[in-house]
Amino acid sequence: MKTDNDDRLRQELRLAQLEIKVLREQLLKSAQEAQRTREQMDELSRRLVVEEPPKQVPVVKQNGAPPDESSNNGQPRVLCVEDSEPNFRLIESVLRERPGIELVWAETGAKALQLLQEKTPQLVLLDLDLPDMHGSKVLQDLHAQPGLNGTPVIVISADATPSQIERMLSAGARNYLTKPFDIRRFLFMFDEIMTSA
Repeated sequence: MKTDNDDRLRQELRLAQLEIKVLREQLLKSAQEAQRTREQMDELSRRLVVEEPPKQVPVVKQNGAPPDESSNNGQPRVLCVEDSEPNFRLIESVLRERPGIELVWAETGAKALQLLQEKTPQLVLLDLDLPDMHGSKVLQDLHAQPGLNGTPVIVISADATPSQIERMLSAGARNYLTKPFDIRRFLFMFDEIMTSA
């Protein structure tokens, strides 16, 4: 009887050790992926530093009219809702490719909701994992406000689960990009929205 208990305990111990080993390997893999992502973002930031201002046609509406009067001196306004400063700086670097854009930054959902009223952006870039609320709440409140409910939103999130993507697109987001995002794809989405704004 004691031998059976000893064998069972040894077997449980081996299983526990195996689980610990698997968890350790998963943790190491996650840390390595996070490091690779940071390195890629750093590299993208370095590559996107532009020494000369790019020659780009200013963004105008499809009918040739200047951008909305709610923008700053005719400049289209983009609200970036992102709690990570490095991620915001990356987006800022990418948008240097599009001169004539006023980029406004909100680090929290509450600040985003305040700036939506004050600044009336033509586009919102929305992270989901905010310190004070989930980005879906910002999207919901945006769509509930008259005059803002048609504002296009591109979600930029590390959450790549199909259910989350579907949920946000169903809630009214125009597009969904997962971090680290493809810069060409982002600029394509950006141009498509801004030229029809």
